[in-house]
Amino acid sequence: MDFIDLSYQDLTQAELSNLDLSHTNLANSNLYRAGLFKSNLYAANLQKADLSHSYAIGLNLCDAKLNNAEVSYANLYQANLIGADLRGANLHGANLRGVDFGDMDVAFLSGANFQDVLYDLETNFPNGFDISQFDAHFIGKNSNLQSANLHSAYLRNADLRHANLVHADLRNCSLQHADLRYANLNNANFDSFVDFSNADLRHCDFSNTDLSQVLMDNTNFDESTKFPTDYIQP
Repeated sequence: MDFIDLSYQDLTQAELSNLDLSHTNLANSNLYRAGLFKSNLYAANLQKADLSHSYAIGLNLCDAKLNNAEVSYANLYQANLIGADLRGANLHGANLRGVDFGDMDVAFLSGANFQDVLYDLETNFPNGFDISQFDAHFIGKNSNLQSANLHSAYLRNADLRHANLVHADLRNCSLQHADLRYANLNNANFDSFVDFSNADLRHCDFSNTDLSQVLMDNTNFDESTKFPTDYIQP
């Protein structure tokens, strides 16, 4: 599918997963909430494209042009961004856990907005790039995520041992297989569906929370887990 011209197209919520779209021209196209799971967009032109809220786990964006693209809240878990041109791109709130930027020239990130992005120890930022210049959220052991907006965040397999999640917004959050041992979730917001399936919740504190819309299938908990007093344990 080399050199296909899909510029200026409305691909809102389009299912484009597992496709080879390398070198495709998608400039100025609308890919809002598009499914791009493990697709290949090597050297694609995505200048000024809207990829916001897209499901782009494992997406290959190596050498892609993303100048001034809208990538806010995109789920780019374990995506390949080596050599991608992100000048002026808006990545506000994007999930960058496990993303590989390689050793690209940091000039390719000039003017890019990394405010509120999620990153972890597996995120490989290029040399010379300092994520601390932004109010970004580190997802890992001992993370301070108090009052953080993690609405709809993809935190599957996350290491959140000893994390401070007091008053965090976890609505619609995916926490399957997460390690939350000793995490403090006191007063966290679970007001819409949250999936804790197969998570480790030992020594976890859920005090003052409403767990009525939380899925707890196959979770690991014991007497050390502090549930709300009115909660009927699964």
